[in-house]
Amino acid sequence: DGIAGELLSHYDGDLDEAKKAIEDSYYGCYSSLADYAQELTEQTTQIPEHLKIYIDYERMAQDMEMGGDIFTIETAHDEVHVFCNH
Repeated sequence: DGIAGELLSHYDGDLDEAKKAIEDSYYGCYSSLADYAQELTEQTTQIPEHLKIYIDYERMAQDMEMGGDIFTIETAHDEVHVFCNH
């Protein structure tokens, strides 16, 4: 199936919506959702070195997904595709 099949399933077979998601809402492929959360945080926030070890990126990633901001498609081990859900 791969990413295309999973996207079609996510959008209940709506090919236009799936195509729009891949073109406009795709954030990229990451080893884990926590890796996405870490990259996003580090690109948008200046984090003091002494605080970096306290950041729970796994929890942040769960909150993003549970809050409905993003959705993911896992196509293989260590292959998580991240999409904007808005």
